[in-house]
Amino acid sequence: MSYGRPVIQIAASLEVFFDRLLPRTVPPPADTDWRIKKLKEFIDSRPGKIRWNLDDVCKQLELGLSGRQARRLFMISTGVGIREYAKKTRLANAAEQLQATNSPVKAVAADAGYQSTCHFARSFKEVFRISPLEFRRVWRRRVFAA
Repeated sequence: MSYGRPVIQIAASLEVFFDRLLPRTVPPPADTDWRIKKLKEFIDSRPGKIRWNLDDVCKQLELGLSGRQARRLFMISTGVGIREYAKKTRLANAAEQLQATNSPVKAVAADAGYQSTCHFARSFKEVFRISPLEFRRVWRRRVFAA
């Protein structure tokens, strides 16, 4: 049995890539609950800084929801679980940082909220199907080729 290296398709832009990364299985309705919008803004503004006691986050944001209700409403509104959304947001920010800076992977992992570089690399590869270093090499080759 021989192993063939996987084919890597390069997206036209980083925005296209991240749209593929965070698919919207159910488009958010126009009348999305304000509490979910506030929770999503909270996650987007602090991608690596959230510690998962959702009950406390809901109290801090004065949402009037329990953690269980927040998870249920978030799933209904976005089509993605709240933890999965937060994880993919953290990894998308890490990918942008890998692409734009020369920071070591260890520093990028710490900025994304990971305490272990190994765990970061495993999560990154799970989502992007490529290691963080390979991701950086692919983007660098693309920039130099252009």
